[in-house]
Amino acid sequence: MPRKPLIALALILVFAHGSVLSDELLRDPTRPYTAKERSRTSMPRFVVNAIIISPERRVAIVNGRRVAVGGSLGGATVVAIDKDQVIVEIGGKRITAGLNERAMRR
Repeated sequence: MPRKPLIALALILVFAHGSVLSDELLRDPTRPYTAKERSRTSMPRFVVNAIIISPERRVAIVNGRRVAVGGSLGGATVVAIDKDQVIVEIGGKRITAGLNERAMRR
């Protein structure tokens, strides 16, 4: 077999094998070794943009959606809405999401 096709075949095999490597085997070289790796099954992120509390109701804008206590948000249930945080429960775990600082009025 001529030399050029062998080299081409070898390069194809090397690149094909390299593309099979998963993200878990590759580490970001700029990331400090003390930094924790994110797990693939991480909890969803909840961003609280606004909270409205009146004597009649408690409503929050979370991830751009209006929710009330007992409402559903991406598989989570809103358990409580306080003046500066929203507490949701997902998979038996409670997550506290604080009000976005830029949205807070003083």
